[in-house]
Amino acid sequence: MALAFASGIYEAICFLSFGKVFTAFQTGNIVFLGVGLAGTRPPAGPNPLSVVISLVAFAVGAVVAVRILKAFDGDEEVEDSDVFQVWPRRVSIALGVALVVQIGFLAVWMAASPSNAVSNILIGLSAFALGLQMNAIRSLHVPGISTTAATATFITLATGTATWSHTKPAVRRLTGVLVGMAAGAFVGDWLLSHAHTYAPVLPVLVIAIVISIASVVLKQEPAHGAPRS
Repeated sequence: MALAFASGIYEAICFLSFGKVFTAFQTGNIVFLGVGLAGTRPPAGPNPLSVVISLVAFAVGAVVAVRILKAFDGDEEVEDSDVFQVWPRRVSIALGVALVVQIGFLAVWMAASPSNAVSNILIGLSAFALGLQMNAIRSLHVPGISTTAATATFITLATGTATWSHTKPAVRRLTGVLVGMAAGAFVGDWLLSHAHTYAPVLPVLVIAIVISIASVVLKQEPAHGAPRS
């Protein structure tokens, strides 16, 4: 939920600041790319170059996340043989890399004057980090959960509600992700209006807190005699 909240902030910041370009919701960018190829240009549509930068950077981030997750897969078996990790260390490592990139986004945002060149750099940094986040969270295999786009979460919640197949925790989690993303977009818009220079500070703090809590708290001992999963 917290990561969805942070993604909502970043998406509002980038969409409102860089000419209608998403850095997480790549379905929207693919539609915008088609619109751009049809000849629609700013202000009615986004800059096609910015859309392509976001798509490519997001894909690269997703690939890097897979590499990180594979590189550290199995470490928990060796170092924590008596503990099953609800949130594996490799996920925190991938999110940590994304956090470093978002800190870079914050530094460029605070230091540079607005320009097309700087905007494209910021779009690339944000999309790269959110691509990392997407695959890091997907590796947890929580049904229907995406912290960078709401469509899968929304349809999972709607389908489960129709069939009464969700548990109460699942409903709370799915609903919380959707509400968190919307709340993040609201807060991102508010920060742009009232604390523009410091708008990206809050999502950086949120991601850092998530990594800290997950790394320290989310471990559980397996039941006695139960096989490890």
